[in-house]
Amino acid sequence: MTTSEQNHLYFGQVRHARYQPKPHRLNYKVFSALFDVDDIDAGTLGQKLRWFSLNRFNLFSFHVKDHGAKDASPLRPFIDQLLAEKTLAAPDKILMLCYPRILGYAFNPITVYYCLYGERIGAMVYEVRNTFGEDHIYVACLKENTKETAVLHSRDKVFHVSPFIGMAAQYHFSTALPDQQLRLVIRETEQQAPLLVASFVGQRRSFDDATLLRAFFQYPLMTVKVMLAIHYEAVKLIFKGVGLAKRPKKPQNRISY
Repeated sequence: MTTSEQNHLYFGQVRHARYQPKPHRLNYKVFSALFDVDDIDAGTLGQKLRWFSLNRFNLFSFHVKDHGAKDASPLRPFIDQLLAEKTLAAPDKILMLCYPRILGYAFNPITVYYCLYGERIGAMVYEVRNTFGEDHIYVACLKENTKETAVLHSRDKVFHVSPFIGMAAQYHFSTALPDQQLRLVIRETEQQAPLLVASFVGQRRSFDDATLLRAFFQYPLMTVKVMLAIHYEAVKLIFKGVGLAKRPKKPQNRISY
């Protein structure tokens, strides 16, 4: 079995615009990986690359135990079962957007699974993490859309992420089938008033050794900087006078629909 042509890197920017209770903006250059889940499960992802490894240390790596069931079991059956709970058939393809490990470390605030039926996105799965070591999975089963149609859907917030935003909020997702450009926008509202807009927009690059080396030097220790940036921006919000929301208990169920 050969590696899918669906595996790519996306070089771009993460932007946040906060509107309440104090305006605050951030903009960081990052890159993300888009991997075919079947290549991960087959053990063929990046098998011919020098600077990337699957489930072992390298300059860049991907470890199955970081995602899905978190026990290093295959990802495809895990996602298929999530969708089967809503009587959806197994997708033809599942593409996974995430940060790879760099020198053994990664923190993914969100991992996104595009569940494709032909060229149509039939479901989206969002694996959301906070800095307290917790995570939650939001599953969105979608109505008919085509390759050219933006995918829009909403979910009530049930999992604590930011200590500066309470739980009475809603997420509104907007994306499309990844192509030369990948675009993911998440709007967070409270009583229909805008709280936060977070986005990643990236341009497609090859998943090869040359591009990996370029990424390493263009975004040095990026995954460490992601965690540092979260705490740095939190300090700035505190100095702006933004109060802390009470941290609730995590939901009993790890998965919500």
